[in-house]
Amino acid sequence: MPHCDDYLDSAPAAYMPAVFIHEVAEGGLIVRFMGTQLVARWQRDDTGKVFGAHLDQAARERTVSIARSVTGHPCGVLQHGGMATSAGRQATFEALLLPLAVDAHRPARMIVYSAVLDVLGRDEHGQRFSTVGERCWLDVGAGVPSAPPTRVI
Repeated sequence: MPHCDDYLDSAPAAYMPAVFIHEVAEGGLIVRFMGTQLVARWQRDDTGKVFGAHLDQAARERTVSIARSVTGHPCGVLQHGGMATSAGRQATFEALLLPLAVDAHRPARMIVYSAVLDVLGRDEHGQRFSTVGERCWLDVGAGVPSAPPTRVI
């Protein structure tokens, strides 16, 4: 798995607009990088904030739990889900979660590539996550956890 610093030093420019980098902390996932496409999709820049801060505590704890599995095992997760849009309709998204290596004294980090599979209207943007569809572990060389990935939303 790539080291976070090495990844950022040679990040694939074509994918970075749709990338989050999350730091795994006790209180939630801290957004350390939020690509421009994601900022436009959500109409806000959450860099430095807790990802999903609007979720209840149990949901935030589930986001931390799955991030700990991704970074600690290590393994990946592929998920499909839905989001409610500003136009009042549902759009489907796909996200790929992968671990990033960090120095021993640093908090764990993971990278998330997120793509909307539907076409959003010109002034339409994401309002909130609404559903979690299929979610599965991805083996990145260390196997996968025996329990299925938890539902986050």
